[in-house]
Amino acid sequence: MSVQELRGGARMVLCATVSWYLAVELHIDSAPVAAVLPAVFTLAGIPLWAPRLGFYRLGGVLLGVGIGALALRWLPVSVLSLGLVVSVGYLASVLLRIDGAPSPQVVVSAVLVFGVPVAGYPEQRLLENLVGIAVVVLLGPLLWPPDPCAILSGRLDAYRDRLDRLLRRPGGHGAPSPPDREAETSEDLWQQPYDLARDLRRARKALRWSVLLRRSAPALEEVGHRIHLAERTVAPLHCLTAHPCPADGRDPFVDAVRQALVRALDGADPTEPISRAREIGRRPGPAAPGSQPGLVHGILLLVLDTLDEYRSAHFPGP
Repeated sequence: MSVQELRGGARMVLCATVSWYLAVELHIDSAPVAAVLPAVFTLAGIPLWAPRLGFYRLGGVLLGVGIGALALRWLPVSVLSLGLVVSVGYLASVLLRIDGAPSPQVVVSAVLVFGVPVAGYPEQRLLENLVGIAVVVLLGPLLWPPDPCAILSGRLDAYRDRLDRLLRRPGGHGAPSPPDREAETSEDLWQQPYDLARDLRRARKALRWSVLLRRSAPALEEVGHRIHLAERTVAPLHCLTAHPCPADGRDPFVDAVRQALVRALDGADPTEPISRAREIGRRPGPAAPGSQPGLVHGILLLVLDTLDEYRSAHFPGP
């Protein structure tokens, strides 16, 4: 277990305990389980995202409790009524999306309220959630807040290293041999830049809520430039590695582009390796049997053009 995981567990336990204590002291309930749930579910990720996720959860609870309360008032408790409650709850969850996905909180709250036909329960559940969400929003981001810049930078470095190893394989690209364990799991590699770009957007929003880490915004932007570079180059690189190539020998153009890309993803000035790659790309070379050198060359030039745009924007030079 890492230090980050220990801190995350301590953060969740502390927020859940404070939520329970406050709900009891406010005489909402003697066992306010619903007050604990926001800490359990909202603090699972980076705690700086807790305010945004907390407000999403509050919206889901409000919608779900409203749907369940109306169903109890107008419908009998039956299987057909439950099916209608779940259907309406799901349609409402589609409207309240979290990062593009329907919010399950709407359906959960609607079903729980409908399944407990006790007077005052909808109001009680809503109040417990309000206490839990308030604790998560106000206290969660202050407890050992991890720097999103360091987290995203570490994940980007891991992507860069895996990409470097993949492009170093014999032949530089193409279908791997069966024993190649690195390539067996390479499919998830191509999703990582998109996940990084998504989490970068979340981190930018999260920093607005954090007084402690707001000074990290410039460093986060620098990491963001490299993440956007990874996102822009992932499609041609995926195409390149999927292109058949003989396993014997190495293409110097692939190596040169790889070196320029790895240097750029590392945050260093890629001007010199880009120039070297351009020079190698202009050299005429014999076509390998069974390959399509024109297609591979075009893909590599596309990656170089993207690298040139990145270099011009961030390393203009003399």
